[in-house]
Amino acid sequence: MIYTLENDIAVLKVDTWACEIASFRRKDKDIEYMWNGDPKYWANRNPLLFPHVSSPKNKVLNFKGGDYKVNNHGFCRKSEFEFVEQGEDYLEFRLCDSEDTLKEYPYHFELRVRYVLKENQVSVNYEVINKEEGKLYFGFGQHPAFNCPLTGDRKFSDYWIEFDEEDVEGKRLDLSYELFEKYPTFVVENPKSRTFTLSDGENKVVMNVDDKYKIFAVWTPMAPFVCLEPWVNSLDLNDTETPFEQRDVVVLNEGESYQIAYRFSIV
Repeated sequence: MIYTLENDIAVLKVDTWACEIASFRRKDKDIEYMWNGDPKYWANRNPLLFPHVSSPKNKVLNFKGGDYKVNNHGFCRKSEFEFVEQGEDYLEFRLCDSEDTLKEYPYHFELRVRYVLKENQVSVNYEVINKEEGKLYFGFGQHPAFNCPLTGDRKFSDYWIEFDEEDVEGKRLDLSYELFEKYPTFVVENPKSRTFTLSDGENKVVMNVDDKYKIFAVWTPMAPFVCLEPWVNSLDLNDTETPFEQRDVVVLNEGESYQIAYRFSIV
């Protein structure tokens, strides 16, 4: 089911399936900023990466001493979230462990997602709550896809990503499909930048991320969109042996919670 937030400037629509943004538009521009999930290229739109970012190449992870078959980036993108409540400027959803999630990830958790719309900016706020009798281990990241080009008079190579620090040469990454032939996923580890701007010089998406995000990735499957992906951590694709609890993951003690957020404006 789709829920809507609207103000004088923008309209945001969020789907309970995968808790993804279905649409984000400004009222003064005839532009859809979010990818529509066309399965010809990629059926997702802006999935939440939990309880792990990426996966080993054999799609098997060892949790609590046992092997589990997993999906890439976890199960949130294939899960129906529960609608919790709506306020004047926010929507809140949640996902709890279930019979289906326990088949892939034998941990008890509650995941809350709150979307807040202020003028032309949406903030996406997450909380992971440990429901285990013991420690909870997980990875976390985001995968929002933005239309690129944003308008019919532009092409993919008219766009670039601006960094607010010197994480790439000249603080600017020019986009082209040739770039992604060389780097299927362009990854910046431990970026100093906290703001990343997708731009064609006229229309922009300005993303700001919390300090907890330690990786910034850029990806496209040679399609008319680009993903700007802040990750907290990521699994080594070639490591098929290390137990999950011994990897680079977030660890929560019993009863603890973990908060993180990112936000982006459409300009």
